[in-house]
Amino acid sequence: MMDASMRVKADGAFSQARRRVLFRRILTFFTGVQPDSLLSFEEVRAKLKVRGQHYAGLQTIPLAKIAGSVGRYHEFNRAFLPTQEFIRERWKRIYEVAHSAAGFPPIDVYQIGDVYFVRDGHHRVSVLKELGAPTIEAMVTVLDTPIPLSADVDEMELELKAEYATFLQETGLDALRPGQKIEFTLPGQYQKLYEHIAVHRHYLGLREQREIPWPEAVARWYDEVYYPTVQVIAEEDVLASFPGRTEADLYLWIIEKRHYLSQREDQQVTLEQAATEFSREFGSSAGRKQLDASVSRARETGQKKWGSARTVAVFGSGSAPPDDPVLVQAERLGKLLAEAGFTLVNGGYGGTMEAASRGARQAGGEVIGVTMELFAPRLQPNRWLTKEQRVKDFFPRLKQLASADAFVVLRGGIGTLTEATLVWSLLQTGQVSPRPFVFVGDGWRGLLAVFRAETFMTERDLALATVVTGADEALTVLRDAFAPGP
Repeated sequence: MMDASMRVKADGAFSQARRRVLFRRILTFFTGVQPDSLLSFEEVRAKLKVRGQHYAGLQTIPLAKIAGSVGRYHEFNRAFLPTQEFIRERWKRIYEVAHSAAGFPPIDVYQIGDVYFVRDGHHRVSVLKELGAPTIEAMVTVLDTPIPLSADVDEMELELKAEYATFLQETGLDALRPGQKIEFTLPGQYQKLYEHIAVHRHYLGLREQREIPWPEAVARWYDEVYYPTVQVIAEEDVLASFPGRTEADLYLWIIEKRHYLSQREDQQVTLEQAATEFSREFGSSAGRKQLDASVSRARETGQKKWGSARTVAVFGSGSAPPDDPVLVQAERLGKLLAEAGFTLVNGGYGGTMEAASRGARQAGGEVIGVTMELFAPRLQPNRWLTKEQRVKDFFPRLKQLASADAFVVLRGGIGTLTEATLVWSLLQTGQVSPRPFVFVGDGWRGLLAVFRAETFMTERDLALATVVTGADEALTVLRDAFAPGP
């Protein structure tokens, strides 16, 4: 039995771990330096098209490579710090055992790629990581997938890997050419490869006067188109001028450049000529900046996945009283946004979120609700959404909402203020590019006056926000902001 001093020490260690959770989440939200949520085993298994599994027995595994969970990813973050207060007592008991001679039984994990997902033993992993242990004993079941996966994978990278898994499943390229490695840094690029294969198959059929089987077309596209281009990239050392990019990225860019040059010169341009021209144009500092700007726009589009229409994130209260005038204002705002062709994005639940959603849907608009697994099943999305985008908790939700093209803030409570001030900070620090940030309601003028008088906010900070009286004036601000230039 542990003495009182060890129980106090265990309680203090848990409290310290909980404080670090808050600091990490704030850092992750503002900087995007590291992914903070545990990977969901079910989600990763589905996205990477796992093809089978086998038991690998008892192993000593690195704690640093444990980054996922089977069903309990809400209780710990990516560093296995405890995110929920209710696990305190269980965590403390494990901490006490860790300081005794009793020892632990092995944990039970799945392995996908280079990542381990805990089936049983979450608290043991959390405590041992807190104590700085490098390894842990585990019973390991390996799931088979051709897709590489590391413990620091973020949401965008996981989506890219899901696209890669689908591409391999539909082409069979990993079986046809086991040494292949085609990885992109941008979303949506594998679809272009399907098109390349289809075009190559078509011309092969014309040239050879026969129907080319799909597997043969895939293999010959790789051998006759993709791999020769990658060889040129290596021989010309083009990749050195584009840090952070991959051979697959450059393959598409050079093929597109070759097509453009051939059209311009009205003659066939070689791969070497296209690679040289591409490197000359974009390999300089100015050229890389231009290319990086295009890449950033493409990544932002891929992260949003909300189509080509401008998106407006509307922040408001989920608990507004049913007779409050703000609900009428929210519904009218939704209606006006839809009629103007904007896509409405909000938290997806009740109150002003539901009112705005209803207004947009009744006007024939699109409504994206960014809901949270944290609230399920206690809260249900409102019925006016055309699409629900489910995330784990507040921080990825705010990150999704913050990627909208404009922000409108209605009267609300602490949650609304939190969302508004975080967006304000992102605009102020340049973490998101300048875009409309509109507060609806004269009451906000008084609050901004307090900010001006009682905080260190500058006039430049305050100028990032626009205060309007009602929904109609808010729409005018948005229309003016997105009006085409002269």
